[in-house]
Amino acid sequence: MANIQRREQIAAAALTLFDQLGYHGTGMGDIAEAVGMRASSLYNHFGSKQELLAEVAISGMEEMLRANARSLAGVTAPQDKLATAMKTHVLFHTTRAQHARVVNTQIGNLEEPASNVVKQLRRDYVARWMSIVNEGTAAGIFHATDVKVACWALIDMGTGVSIWYAEGGKYTPEMLGDMYAEFALHQLGVTS
Repeated sequence: MANIQRREQIAAAALTLFDQLGYHGTGMGDIAEAVGMRASSLYNHFGSKQELLAEVAISGMEEMLRANARSLAGVTAPQDKLATAMKTHVLFHTTRAQHARVVNTQIGNLEEPASNVVKQLRRDYVARWMSIVNEGTAAGIFHATDVKVACWALIDMGTGVSIWYAEGGKYTPEMLGDMYAEFALHQLGVTS
């Protein structure tokens, strides 16, 4: 159990440093210092900095996919699915902003096979959005010239929150989620 907690502590420190300094700007010594260890002791938990980046990126994507699946369970109407998907997306990108930023900015530093794993998880995530938009389009509820581009635009819109959101501001993550859900519906031609 202590080993798992220590791994989580190291991964959390790496996440923060990758976010602040980037992958190449972060050394194993920086991570070790952040958790109060010697750099050589880190290798008892992670074989390399690359393994740490893979852990952070894959776990972040998996967490986002799980949140999406949980939130959509039992939701049936396409417009409710889209609103729920966007709310969840924005909540993730406000409450897990470091994960979101690191995945989006450091994915190019991932080596195989981790790079392919993260890219596949991204494709799976986009496919979920496309399924919702295709369903709504087929039902005449949504209007999109190109479903894939529409989904990427909506996802990018929500992802951007991770760059500027700060706790204690005017809006809570939930309030932003509701606003962005409304924006998403309007983007696809749904009006109140």
